[in-house]
Amino acid sequence: MYNKKAQSALEYLLTYGWAILIVIIVGASLYALGVFNPGTFTGKRVTGFTQFQVIDHKLDDNGEMTLMIGNRLGKAVEVGNVSFEYKNDVCYNATYASSHFTLGPNTELSITEDCTAEWGNLDLRSSYSIIVDIEFDDPDSALTHTDSGTLFGAVEAH
Repeated sequence: MYNKKAQSALEYLLTYGWAILIVIIVGASLYALGVFNPGTFTGKRVTGFTQFQVIDHKLDDNGEMTLMIGNRLGKAVEVGNVSFEYKNDVCYNATYASSHFTLGPNTELSITEDCTAEWGNLDLRSSYSIIVDIEFDDPDSALTHTDSGTLFGAVEAH
């Protein structure tokens, strides 16, 4: 009788062992295909930005951020400091901070900033969420304003 209990226990363990092994193999296969990487399913998306229109944006695996914006104000403004915040590390665009750039109505501006020093090299196809602040001066009122928004997407190849 003791022998039959041992045989039954061994069959029970082997059956569950094979089932667990199959689940591990399937899980590893799905992981290798990128099913569990949220960057695989992340499309480009933009939220916020009431004064400027984001035409396109790209973050490459070298940490270079490119942002194309359009003026929706209907009048010329002077774009000043542009900052990009990713995982609590802020990258500033030094070009526009030192000398303001006039952006006329219905015109576009391409801003490219190398943020490698702040963000390092990034994993290809990993998802990102970047907070962008665009400071601009209104020549009519001489006041400085900030337009903010968030960019979502997946890291692309450079």
